[in-house]
Amino acid sequence: MTTRDRLRTPTAAAFLATMALAITACSSPSTASDSGDATASGYPLTIDNCGADLSINTEPESILTIGTSALSLLDAAGAADRIVARSGEFDADLPTGLTTDLSDVEIVDPSDPTTEKIVGANADVVVGYGVFNSTDEDLAAAGVTNIVIDGECSHDAALTDPTDFDAIFADIKRLGTVFGTDDIAAQNVAALREELDELDAAASTSDPRSAAVVYYFSSASTLSARGGQGIANDILNRAGLTNVYGQEPSVYLETNIETLLDTDPAFIVLAYGLYGEDFETAKALLLAEPGALDLTAVKNDAVVGVLASDLAPDPDAIRGLRSVIENTTALTE
Repeated sequence: MTTRDRLRTPTAAAFLATMALAITACSSPSTASDSGDATASGYPLTIDNCGADLSINTEPESILTIGTSALSLLDAAGAADRIVARSGEFDADLPTGLTTDLSDVEIVDPSDPTTEKIVGANADVVVGYGVFNSTDEDLAAAGVTNIVIDGECSHDAALTDPTDFDAIFADIKRLGTVFGTDDIAAQNVAALREELDELDAAASTSDPRSAAVVYYFSSASTLSARGGQGIANDILNRAGLTNVYGQEPSVYLETNIETLLDTDPAFIVLAYGLYGEDFETAKALLLAEPGALDLTAVKNDAVVGVLASDLAPDPDAIRGLRSVIENTTALTE
């Protein structure tokens, strides 16, 4: 899936406290710059990790990922070949376009891994959306460093600035710093920025239309949406659309057909693939909701399907932006 793309409710205090406990002690760490300037001899180094300083003594050689966004970010950073185990993907497909073949990498847990599963993976570091069946202090005690994706720091609490494409690019460079692959990370960020500039130029923003990004985490879940804190909000804005949930200070939030009917967006972007389902399956869930057939977007056949992994805080969001622009433009021509 995108990452773990479900609702979580950690408090700000608890989250920051556990982050602080994850800091690995070192004698005189050097601080990595925002541009990711570090060399192979630049360890120990200190990076920002969801608002807390995280010290890394030596260059990590092995990685356990949690969620698919970690795969895409590490691939762009030039460090995907160090992934020795995967988790937290909830049966979602691998991101397309990876330059490193990760299909044979062991999945130690399809959902949130426990401390035992994480430690048993024998990885130096964890990179992903965070831990929910473990704690940072337990991992630190086992010698495992937990690096959280920037776009997943807030979850449903506004602990950080909203995630946009600049934050994704900075995260790629941050990971390049950690793994000593700065040159590859910088080259890939430059290419992604060029592609983003082309999409920005192609998008029509003269007549903003309303839109909502909604999804189901599983076939038994209630309807959820994307708020103003996540990359989906930036995608809609760049595509010339106004997110009807944009004022919500969260990435993921529960919603229902009633709130959709109240705002009645011109377009509904339906994220699918979170648990391996296709667009038609996800759309059938939406249309089965009482009152769904009264939505303007449903009446106008303006329900747009976009892979959930393309609406996540990683490089694949570029593909998500392209899909939203192309699909909504086609519906207005």
